[in-house]
Amino acid sequence: MLLERKHDIVRIYSLILHLLFYSIMKRPVYFLFRGLIVAITLNFFLSAFMQADERPNIVWIVSEDNGARWLGCYGNPASPTPTLDQLAEEGFRYTNVYATVGVCAPQRFTWFTGINAISAGTHNMRSGANLPKFIRFYPEIFGDLGYFTSKGNDAKTDYNFRGRNANDTWDDPKNLDWEQLKANQPFIHVINTHATHESRSFGAYNDNQHSAPEALNLASYHPDLPEVRFVYEKYNECLREMDGEVALWLSELEASGMAENTIVIYSSDHGGVLARSKRFLYNSGTHCPLIVRIPEKYRTLYPAAKPGMTVDELVSFTDFPKTWLSLGGADAAALEPMQGRVFLGAGEEPEPDYVFSFRQRMDDRYDMARSVRDHEYLYIRNYFPFVPNGQYIPYTHNSAAMRAWRQYYLDGKTDEKTGRFWQRERMIDELYRAHEDYDNMNNLASDSANAGRVETMRAALRSWQLEIFDSGFIPEDDMNRLANAEGLTVYEYVRRADLYPLEDYINLADLTLELDPSNLAGFVSGLESQDLGICYWSTLGILNLTLVGDAANTPAVKSALLKKLADSGESELIRGYIAWILIRIGEREAGFAFLEEIIEKTYTPRTVINVLDWMEEPEAMGLIVKNYLITMNRGSDQIKVIVAKILEQGSPELASLVQEREKLRHTAKVRERRIKQLKKETGKMSGALLASELAKAEAEMKAASERMNALDDQILALF
Repeated sequence: MLLERKHDIVRIYSLILHLLFYSIMKRPVYFLFRGLIVAITLNFFLSAFMQADERPNIVWIVSEDNGARWLGCYGNPASPTPTLDQLAEEGFRYTNVYATVGVCAPQRFTWFTGINAISAGTHNMRSGANLPKFIRFYPEIFGDLGYFTSKGNDAKTDYNFRGRNANDTWDDPKNLDWEQLKANQPFIHVINTHATHESRSFGAYNDNQHSAPEALNLASYHPDLPEVRFVYEKYNECLREMDGEVALWLSELEASGMAENTIVIYSSDHGGVLARSKRFLYNSGTHCPLIVRIPEKYRTLYPAAKPGMTVDELVSFTDFPKTWLSLGGADAAALEPMQGRVFLGAGEEPEPDYVFSFRQRMDDRYDMARSVRDHEYLYIRNYFPFVPNGQYIPYTHNSAAMRAWRQYYLDGKTDEKTGRFWQRERMIDELYRAHEDYDNMNNLASDSANAGRVETMRAALRSWQLEIFDSGFIPEDDMNRLANAEGLTVYEYVRRADLYPLEDYINLADLTLELDPSNLAGFVSGLESQDLGICYWSTLGILNLTLVGDAANTPAVKSALLKKLADSGESELIRGYIAWILIRIGEREAGFAFLEEIIEKTYTPRTVINVLDWMEEPEAMGLIVKNYLITMNRGSDQIKVIVAKILEQGSPELASLVQEREKLRHTAKVRERRIKQLKKETGKMSGALLASELAKAEAEMKAASERMNALDDQILALF
């Protein structure tokens, strides 16, 4: 790399000047002028080279899962972040910065490419979509600019796509080495800290061992329970640990002598971490900290008059890669494919009127919501009103606070505020004064005085969805099938209006949310469409009408739905929703028969699990149990969703049998791992000891399996 050989270039330049000087002294005037021209030209290029070399280094520190309000300088009364608070005094604290999604992997894709994940089919958590080869990653573009690119001590590559090795795009993807960075200026180095990750707040609360001091920053939607206060304080301690790490990195940067050449950026990767924050579109899930410290020598880049000031303009996380590249000297052509804006430095672009975020599948649980913000209001559009906010996500229930809160609700102890998260009914439109009502509890959307504002923000959302090709209007499993059939990536597919008529989909989706029976005939007609998206949203339109009345309970509607259910060439996901509708309007036998049929063989097992969970029908428990007994080879999260449903709504006898079976299943898995490990131990222990240990593990696994088979018979006998 050219910039890695700076000193060699300087020495060569010096040698050329000496030779020119010697030539000038020995030759006629003609050569004198020619030598001077060459020297001036060389000096110009060296000057340009040295000026390029004076571009700022960038250190970007990213903490996981913490929203802005967890930092002291953003209002946390526990003040767990003195280092970051001081960094804000030395730099600039941004007050209106929002993640594009409230969970890590889709957000990291957006950062890595500068393309919003919802625009590329990488919007679902752990979607793993393929990308067109022409999409470039920001470390690659920094490399074009002559920057050395690295990240560490954590080699995180959680970018939510497949087919290309993200680590290949970094000069050093693993290490934080200040001497290496010093020798390779200018550089961008990214540091990711796990100290505040959601998992750090997990663990059991024991009232005999743990004291739970009053949580000074307790959100109004959380009940004041010992477990909740315990996790608040535990997470504040995570912030203290993270802040200590930042202090160490900043001191190492200072000791390296590069602080005066280095812009330091700190942000989280989205909001969180307690229940109703991470994964959601409320302030708690998307309002994030951003602090930028800019050395005096780059004061022309200041976003405000002097360090220590706040910057209140709207910033989206989609803006980050484009802005960092602009600071490094990227031109408009290099940045053109990116969807954000440059919000800092010489290339700064105008502040937008709005910023946008999205929510889609989180782990195995379906949802679809979009949000739009201005300086005062947050508007959320919930496309799946039949999905409760509080649907069971296994990972979140590793938190003692989440478990206690859920049980508090199940016991009937929550009030209007603390129970709203768990209620089945969900408002289609939500409107909040984002700063005055930081917890987003006072929904203003139903007030007719705000109808104009809702319409304006909904129109802005629609324009954005069309502009960035919102890829969430065809369900994930079907979208992948359709794109693969065309030999396209999802990114390419949604940009083909003949394949993905997005405006038609948005129009139809809006009709489904009107809950107006006069739209029913159009929905029934849409079932016959050859366009999967039209058929899908027509199905959801009928489903939504069954939630508010009996308009769909007619012979004509039943006939159309039964015909579609019998079409083996139709999307299994659409047929799964149709089965649910049929159950709701009285055709229970047909609906349940189809769901039972596809339990064992379907390309969309999540659909069956989610529909059975959402429907709240007594007959569903038998299918849930059957699903449980044949789900052993599927993801563990799917098993956990089913088990939670059984334990909460099954009979005491069923719950007891399933609890015993789950313990045995865990035992069998542990013994299976033990057997595999022992078989690798050949030569590390005596033959007799190895044989003994293997026999013991195999016997224990066999006993567990035999008991599970017996329990299966007992469980099935209940239905």
